[in-house]
Amino acid sequence: MLVYLAHPVASDPAGNYQKAKLIAREIANRYPEVVPVSPVLNFCYFREPEEREKIMRCCFRLLAKCEELWLTGHWWNSSGCLQEKQVAEELGIPVRMYSSPSVINVVE
Repeated sequence: MLVYLAHPVASDPAGNYQKAKLIAREIANRYPEVVPVSPVLNFCYFREPEEREKIMRCCFRLLAKCEELWLTGHWWNSSGCLQEKQVAEELGIPVRMYSSPSVINVVE
């Protein structure tokens, strides 16, 4: 199952890249049926915030290909994560909240 991992970036790009990497690794090891898709890691070559609009367009296209959205980190403080959640809901993609060590619940 392809799972899109939403995680904040802009507040601390270098620190959040490391956190996203650890979370993706943890999920891959804990849930063998899940292929974690991390836009934080996939699009780290873009410049934040200069290319923010381009980054989000790429994120939404990638999200549309995934089977679920898992919100990670302090997602509620991230405008990007909130936008990704909204897009997932509009597309009918299940939204869950991940907090180590488990997927907590469906976010309404």
